Amino acid sequence: MGIGQVIGSTTLRSFKFVIKEGQEDKVKRDEFVTVVESVSGKKILGVVKDIVISNELLPDEFGRDLRMEDIILKEGEYPVPIVKILGVDTDNGLELPRHGVKPGTVVELAEDELLEKILRQDPAKSAKIGTISTRENVPVYVSINDLVSRHCAVLAMTGAGKSYTVGVLIEELMSKKGSVVVFDPHGEFKEMSFKDSSVVVYDVEGSNRIKVDVNSLGTSDFVNLMPDLTTTQRDLLEEVIGLADRFYEQYDLGNILRILEVVYDVKKGDGKKKKEDVEQPQSPEFFDDSILKSITKKVTLPTIGALMRRIRRLERMGVFSIRGTPIEGIVKSNQLTIINLSEAEERVSEIVVSAICRKIFEARRKFMKDEGEGVEVPTLVIMEEAHNFAPRAVEGDYAPARGIIRKIAREGRKFGVGLCVVSQRPNKLDQDVLSQCNTQIIMKVVNPADQEYIRQSVESVTEDVVRDLPSLARGEAIVVGSAIKLPVPVKIRERTTKVGGGDIDIVGVWNAI
Repeated sequence: MGIGQVIGSTTLRSFKFVIKEGQEDKVKRDEFVTVVESVSGKKILGVVKDIVISNELLPDEFGRDLRMEDIILKEGEYPVPIVKILGVDTDNGLELPRHGVKPGTVVELAEDELLEKILRQDPAKSAKIGTISTRENVPVYVSINDLVSRHCAVLAMTGAGKSYTVGVLIEELMSKKGSVVVFDPHGEFKEMSFKDSSVVVYDVEGSNRIKVDVNSLGTSDFVNLMPDLTTTQRDLLEEVIGLADRFYEQYDLGNILRILEVVYDVKKGDGKKKKEDVEQPQSPEFFDDSILKSITKKVTLPTIGALMRRIRRLERMGVFSIRGTPIEGIVKSNQLTIINLSEAEERVSEIVVSAICRKIFEARRKFMKDEGEGVEVPTLVIMEEAHNFAPRAVEGDYAPARGIIRKIAREGRKFGVGLCVVSQRPNKLDQDVLSQCNTQIIMKVVNPADQEYIRQSVESVTEDVVRDLPSLARGEAIVVGSAIKLPVPVKIRERTTKVGGGDIDIVGVWNAI
């Protein structure tokens, strides 16, 4: 039985129809409908994007300034749903119709079976993330291969449910024995656990600290960690790091401090510390008097001392070491690795993200190119608050992790390193990174700047998708891109693991105190 009939002019992309009496409750925004193509007789699938209600007896221009509280006008009023044509169902998927729809054609609700057929994915290689918002019986699957290899983005305003959705994705990936690394700035995922999969949590404090190898850091990284360095201190640091790079295969902050101690004593000229008292590097040229005197001519004792105090401050953090956390412990099949950054300073978090991402990328690149030791397991890197680690470039700014995140976004596909960026402020996220994410899970976004930035940066996001973003309910998302066969509004399924990062019941806490 039909729910209405096509009226007015139609195009190959849209049509409108009137609703049959008694069928009004079945027609709503985002509902799927079908009509028959005029020539081929094939079934065309469409979705209701808007509903216009007008009155023939009272055109808009006559009613603008009238007060009509006591007047009821029913005669001539009718709702007109506006339908966006999605395509004709074929063996190759949906294709745009070639012949159009005749006025008067009967409009029917799309059958659940048709939607399931169109959205169907290989169960062994797909993730069930929820159901169609208007059809709770129709599951929605996304291709894991496309989600990981072609990257994805989860975008939403605060409180819309983006971290909850990321948790659903993690559950699905772990059910396929996946390898997932999560950078968790708020500690929202550290309580997750699975019956048949391992969960490893690294912190910046405590016994299971994440370690960053010092010789992977450049001068700019140290400057980011110590923003109060003077120009002279920065120049001294650059020379000392250059010496360490030259004469040590691997070194830590202790080695850098020892070099500074030698420089300090040479500058002081008291002869208390002899060359043989210092751990010897690979070449005796390191302690050549001409090199040391060249350095000491440019600095004062307070400058050297101040830099040493700052290096010791970094050393006390316990994050920076000579070798760093082995990549084999971070990237492993059937393992969720959580880098808990909730206790870390922002600058330390940036360096940790930069160093670990670089390690993962290089390890996969070496394996794929057969260039020595690497890791054979493809992995997905999930980056919460991605706009803090890969911000839009501003002249003169420094973002340690942005370069490697861009590199993963551009080249990660061929090396098996996937990227999932999660952000509540899309317009602050680097455009190169966002544009490389070929699958988008977009939840409620009300900020016009964020909406416009998403539309400009993501090819698969159309104007009508952007218009729908402010009206999405909590836990609802629009999924578009290469991992799904049809852009649909989705009600995200319930989590099976422990949920973190929820809102605090403020009034309940007040009453309990």
